[in-house]
Amino acid sequence: MNSSNSPNGFLPDDVVLQILARLPIKSLFRFKSVCKLWRRLPSEKHFIDLYFQTSAKDPTLLIEIPDSIHLSSHLVSIDRFREVTTLSLDFLNDRVKIRASCHGLLCCASLRNRGVYYVCNPMTREVRVLPRTRERPFTRCQPEYEATLVGLAFDPFSWRFHVVLAGFHRHFGYRPQDQLVCQVFDSRNNAWSRSISCLYEEFTHMNRSQVVFSSNSLHWLTHSCTYVLAFDLKGGVWGKIWLPDEVLLSRNGSRIYLLELDGLVSVVQISGVWMSVWVLRDHGTEQWSLVDKVHLRCINGYTASVFPICQSRDVIFMATQKKVLMYDRNGKMWKEIHGVRGASTYPLWFLSYAFKSSLFPCRH
Repeated sequence: MNSSNSPNGFLPDDVVLQILARLPIKSLFRFKSVCKLWRRLPSEKHFIDLYFQTSAKDPTLLIEIPDSIHLSSHLVSIDRFREVTTLSLDFLNDRVKIRASCHGLLCCASLRNRGVYYVCNPMTREVRVLPRTRERPFTRCQPEYEATLVGLAFDPFSWRFHVVLAGFHRHFGYRPQDQLVCQVFDSRNNAWSRSISCLYEEFTHMNRSQVVFSSNSLHWLTHSCTYVLAFDLKGGVWGKIWLPDEVLLSRNGSRIYLLELDGLVSVVQISGVWMSVWVLRDHGTEQWSLVDKVHLRCINGYTASVFPICQSRDVIFMATQKKVLMYDRNGKMWKEIHGVRGASTYPLWFLSYAFKSSLFPCRH
């Protein structure tokens, strides 16, 4: 395009789009009043895709800050440049718990109405209320199953998303049976499907929170830290991906976490003063590669309590009881980018989530 078609008369439209695609979303919405073109941009598919392509490499840490006085919470988004953005889920008009995150969308569970789930974009404040998974209300005597695992999978190309709820069938007063009840919501047909598999595993809180969407599958790390449990969305089947032999041989006395790295499944192992980062290169052959090994001597006081939350090829975000640390892989430097003062109900790692700002809709 030539500059005559540009709203500012100086820069071509495609250059202006590239600049706008690198702005924070709040600034982008603030500038909608500049001209008609800028007003339309946040809702046009070509710009939404462009924004995702430019922002996908920049991880963001999302922290849920509880407010015990008002029995609510607000969100704080922190990026690698220490830019702190305050967000709110008040547009849901409900008390919710974040259960999963994928490409800028959140899956939230209602705390007031069991079985009610929302998928929303906290940046654009768009929300979609999912239909209930069942007509009969949940009761104490008929819990049927607990949603132990909740996963959100959003395809940035088709804008189609799936929500997976998986839990173990049990009768009141009895331990869960070796039956994994799985329900999958498909945004395209606005309906749930259900399946039951003969499987039983245990998961810690961190295992349940760190779910990774990659290669059309959702992944969770099991409590035993021996394999990754994967659910194939296309085939609707569960599978196991064993961790690297080096991790299995040294897992006793170490801590293992499941993260995403450039769209791939990644395992982070903290053993003593070393942190090793592995990436799953091939699902079929279960081929893992060691991509980084970091000495934790510079944060020695936090080694026992630090938890990796999200990462990119440039940085790793770590959370402690009251601090957020960032490791710059290129400069091999540690920085404290956020801290919470005063009493805190939960440690930050308990309420932190991997997040990427996007303009993706959830009603498409």
